[in-house]
Amino acid sequence: MVAIMKFDAIFDDANPVRQRRILIVLAVTAVTVGVNLAGILLGITAVLAHLLYFPVILAAYWYPRRCYPFLLLIAVIYCGFILYFNYPPDVSLIAATASRVVIFTLVGLIVSLLSYRLRESEQEMNDIIEFLPDATFAVNKDGVVIAWNKATEVLTGVKKSAILNRGNYEYSLPFYGERRPMLVDLILTGDPDIEARYPDLIRVENKLISDVLIRHFRGEGGAYLRFTAAALKDPYGNVTGAVESVRDVTDKLMTESALSNTTKKLNTLTGIIRTDLSNKLTVLYGYLRMGTIKFRDPEVLSFVNDIKNAAGGIERQINISRDFRDLGTKPPSWVMVQAAVSEAAVKLDFRDVYYRAWTERLEIFADPYLPSVFSHLFDNSLNLAGDVTKIVVTYQIRESGCAVIVEDNGPGIAVPDKKGLFKQSSEEGYGRGLFLTHEILSITGIDIIETGIPGKGARFEILVPPEGYRIR
Repeated sequence: MVAIMKFDAIFDDANPVRQRRILIVLAVTAVTVGVNLAGILLGITAVLAHLLYFPVILAAYWYPRRCYPFLLLIAVIYCGFILYFNYPPDVSLIAATASRVVIFTLVGLIVSLLSYRLRESEQEMNDIIEFLPDATFAVNKDGVVIAWNKATEVLTGVKKSAILNRGNYEYSLPFYGERRPMLVDLILTGDPDIEARYPDLIRVENKLISDVLIRHFRGEGGAYLRFTAAALKDPYGNVTGAVESVRDVTDKLMTESALSNTTKKLNTLTGIIRTDLSNKLTVLYGYLRMGTIKFRDPEVLSFVNDIKNAAGGIERQINISRDFRDLGTKPPSWVMVQAAVSEAAVKLDFRDVYYRAWTERLEIFADPYLPSVFSHLFDNSLNLAGDVTKIVVTYQIRESGCAVIVEDNGPGIAVPDKKGLFKQSSEEGYGRGLFLTHEILSITGIDIIETGIPGKGARFEILVPPEGYRIR
């Protein structure tokens, strides 16, 4: 096995042997030609000729576009030896010699063609890596650098020529200032000690991702670098190396942190305003109750009732702003629809209304506030539609994606009311909260429409794009 590995290293372009290729080809040629000469002198003209395949294959593999004169030279030398030491040659010897020369040449041509195609493929891959916008480098299975693109040169200040074909964690020096394993090494070895160096490591399919604060990078403040690594595999699925990209995400994380702090401050401010408004409403409700006790005039009582309804609308708006104060601040994720529906249903009083959901195994990519979507849809059916005895939640797989359907058997929605159903409005009645429902869904590209028939019930269809759902 060791001998095979050493022989394979001769063909590895990342091996230092490549610097001495001509000498190797000349040495192998000299040895094989010498052995053949000795064999011809001893009368052996068939078996030892096969040794000439070695210099032919080496020259054709290493120099696919310049090997043809060399192949011709081998053929001339071999034929010359045969004819000189076996003169006059018989017909069978001439035929055997000619066939061997033809085979030598064909083997060389085939190897050179395959080598040329291989180099074209390697060049295409190198070009792709070279012009990637992110700093990207690759190592072979021995940890030797085989690729180091322009973006990496810009990020680290280390030129490709200074680091290619180097191992012993040389690639970690520009980033960490010390020789240490990186994510490519974790890909190659799976060593838990390496994984322990990346406490925030995330595994996404076949990739490893980690954000690391490197103090000495980019001056005194340091920088957050996002490392992403994946395995390089041959056609048989065997790991032959690993590739790692590096992106400076300092500005991005600082912006996200600033936005998060701003959101917290705004939430604190709006929370104070909500509390003050709630306290004022409590006082207002007290005065209204006193007014209903003190006055008996129907016109005055009607006026008091109108004020009370207006106050109730303000209270509902306060509650809505409280419920959605963190809308969009948490990243979307894959949410089990059945769990979201159940979470919404458990907070409502369905009384005698039959309720059932058939959404097991369905998962959609949505904002964490997805349960509030179903809560508002249920609330409209239970408290505003009237005469509802059944609410059902199902889903359908369609060519355009997936439709999650919430329908009831109430009076439905009149056609004129459907047009502005999901628009922001100050009017009370059916459709309350549906504007925010639409906004929650639209965060991840999900739409909602109403397709019910007036008189037969409301039917809301939550339209999820193909990439936004999956069946578990």
